[in-house]
Amino acid sequence: MMRGNLTYYFIVNPLIIFLVYALSPILFHKEKYINMKDALGILLVYYVLISGYYLMDVISERMKKNGKDK
Repeated sequence: MMRGNLTYYFIVNPLIIFLVYALSPILFHKEKYINMKDALGILLVYYVLISGYYLMDVISERMKKNGKDK
């Protein structure tokens, strides 16, 4: 099972990704700025992937527990 704190996976890490992606044009003086729809799309894909991983992890733990009970 995922041993880390879920706060990191669902709050801190996406916030860091969003800030780096959104602020990089300002920090590095790029002429083209990032569309907010793109940044939110990246966050949505991240949440879908991490939720799928967490779901598979929970299901595998339940399967292991059910296998030991029999």
